[in-house]
Amino acid sequence: MSDIASERARILELAQAQLPDPSGWSLVIDPTWLERLYFGPSVARLAQALPTGELGGSAAVSVSISGSDDTAEVTVASMLRPGFEDLWTEQRAWIERHIAGRGPTTAVSAVSECLTDAEKRRWAAAGFDLVFEEIAMERDLVDAEHAGRVRWPDGSTLLEWGAAAAGASFDAYEMAFRDRPGFPGWSRSEWIDRLTGDPDFVPEASLCVLLNGAPAGFVVCSPGWIDQVGVVPAHRRIGLGSALVTEATSRMRAAGLRVARLHVNANNPEARATWRRLGWRESGRRGRFERTRSP
Repeated sequence: MSDIASERARILELAQAQLPDPSGWSLVIDPTWLERLYFGPSVARLAQALPTGELGGSAAVSVSISGSDDTAEVTVASMLRPGFEDLWTEQRAWIERHIAGRGPTTAVSAVSECLTDAEKRRWAAAGFDLVFEEIAMERDLVDAEHAGRVRWPDGSTLLEWGAAAAGASFDAYEMAFRDRPGFPGWSRSEWIDRLTGDPDFVPEASLCVLLNGAPAGFVVCSPGWIDQVGVVPAHRRIGLGSALVTEATSRMRAAGLRVARLHVNANNPEARATWRRLGWRESGRRGRFERTRSP
C-alpha cells in the first residue's frame, strides 16, 4: 500500500472511531468528503500518530481563492480519537500557524460532520462561533411498520417530477424558507440546478404537492437521502410534510434501499419531533463555525 493510500486508510479509521453512534452514519466517514477536506488541492494536513500506528488526531486547512483581489477563504477541519482530546493543544497551534500563513482572508470557517459539545467548546475557545447546526436522522426502511398508507390532506394534488413540479417546488421553497436567517436568495434556475443537476438526484422519489391548485410543499431526494423538504407556512401542521417524506421513503423502499437519512436544523424541535414520531432516530450532529474574533 502506498504512503498516501495508507494515510487515507488511517484517516478513515480515525473518522469511524470518533462516531458517537457506531451503528449510525455520518458524512465524516464518506471517502469523498474526506478526500476533499483532507487530501484536496491546496490542503495542509496534520497527522498525529499514536505508538500503535493509529491516528490519535488529524486536522486539515484548505484554501480557496475568490474575488479580483485574490483573497483567500480558509476552511478548517479537525478530528480527535475519543480519549486523546489532549492532542487538541498541538492541533490548535498547528491550525493557527497555517491560518496565519495564508495571508489576508475574507473568512475562516471550521466544519464538523461529527459534532459534540466538547468540540463546540474547543472551537469557541479558538474564537469561532457556531453559525449552523443540524441533526442527522435515519429511518430503517426494512421495518414492516414502515409500509403504511400515505394520508394526503383534502384538496391535495401530487406532481411527479418534471418541469411543472420543479417550478412549483421552487415557489414552495421560497415561501417555506425565505424568512430564515442565511436564506441564499437563489433564482429559480439556480435552485433547480443545485438540487437536481447532480447525477445523484432521484426524480422518482422527488415530488411536489399542490393544495387546491397552489404550491404547498415539496421533497427532493438522492439515493437514500431526503435532501430537502419544505412546506408553505400557511399549510403546516396538516400532515403535508409527513405525507411527502413517507411517500418518498416508500418509493426508496420499493427501489430496494434499506435506510433513508436526512438532516434537520437543530433549532427546529418541532420537525425533529415529527420525524421521531414517524420512526426516525437521531444518529449524529454536524455544524459549521466562523471565526468572528481573536482567540
